[in-house]
Amino acid sequence: MNRKWLVLAGFALFFIVAVMFSSCSKDKGVIDTSSSGILNVKSVATSPDTTADNIINDPIWDQAEETGIRIGENKDYTNDLKVGVVKTKAVADTAYVYMRFDWRDSTMSVRPGYWTNQVGQNCRVWTQNADTNCYETDNTLSPRWENEDVLGLLIDMGNNGVEKANCATTCHTDPAGGGADSSDIGYYHYTTGDGNIDAWVWRAGRSNPLGLADDQCWGAKSQTRREDSYTVETCLKNSVQPMDPSEPKWMHRTGPTYAGSFLFLADTVMMDITANWQPLEGVAGYVLSTNWNTGNTSRYDVKAKSSYDDQLKRWTIVMWRRLTTPYTAEDVNFKDGRKEFQATLAIMDHAFTRHSGSKPFTIKFK
Repeated sequence: MNRKWLVLAGFALFFIVAVMFSSCSKDKGVIDTSSSGILNVKSVATSPDTTADNIINDPIWDQAEETGIRIGENKDYTNDLKVGVVKTKAVADTAYVYMRFDWRDSTMSVRPGYWTNQVGQNCRVWTQNADTNCYETDNTLSPRWENEDVLGLLIDMGNNGVEKANCATTCHTDPAGGGADSSDIGYYHYTTGDGNIDAWVWRAGRSNPLGLADDQCWGAKSQTRREDSYTVETCLKNSVQPMDPSEPKWMHRTGPTYAGSFLFLADTVMMDITANWQPLEGVAGYVLSTNWNTGNTSRYDVKAKSSYDDQLKRWTIVMWRRLTTPYTAEDVNFKDGRKEFQATLAIMDHAFTRHSGSKPFTIKFK
């Protein structure tokens, strides 16, 4: 009898452990470690509503397959933020492709170069540090003009060369031969295999408030520019001396009482340092222009909407662009006869010198 009960107890224990194992194996936790290396673009009959912020949660995304793109696994693609996963989905209607990206970020950083009044903080009156430490050289996480979350999507244009979209051979390359590039994404980037890369750079503080991503084209070392062609700047550094910042040039027309993160050109007046600024009050480091949609707008082809969940600590953004392009020298043409396009992702947290990138993956149209 005792032996019979022992056998039954053993079967019961095995069953419980099996159920627990099965349950745990399906629960991927905070980070989804799956990655197929292929972002399948689902063809849809209806288009998401791009005029409203609810494009982030549009029911159309339920039709798309989710793919986890792993970042930070390999130092060749940069792993400052360690290993993580960007959850991705993509759909396409007859005219546009839409891509959604979702990733964990413990802080929402949307104030690049933000000026703060440091009276009484044992430093000069105005500083552009991201926090209250005014010694920029001692605060490597908050260099001047940064404090902004960024997502970069690099896509192989496929029109020449062998570069494709391998970030390991393009990122952080100093054209003077001095080593790693610690400045803005794309500033010194160029291809080494004579190919061209279409780079969509979403910036939380500079492009996102305008509903855009910064559209760039990375080519050979001899290329003189990184941005696509354009007529009007979307943002200007808010500084009296742009090359050697000393103090802000503009402020909101309401003066020190304005506490918003973004400053639009139409709402500005010249900066009044003598106004009743309280310690740690400040103004935005960039002034944004809403007149970008005039003249040549190739740089502003990629539209974007975003949402930050303060409880889950996650960014979700959607970027979209026409499948075809009139600017074939600067932009990838998704209707060039190919079904697959190599791509790479990079996620920046707070500062451009701190980011993680992915190995090349495939954007596949079915």
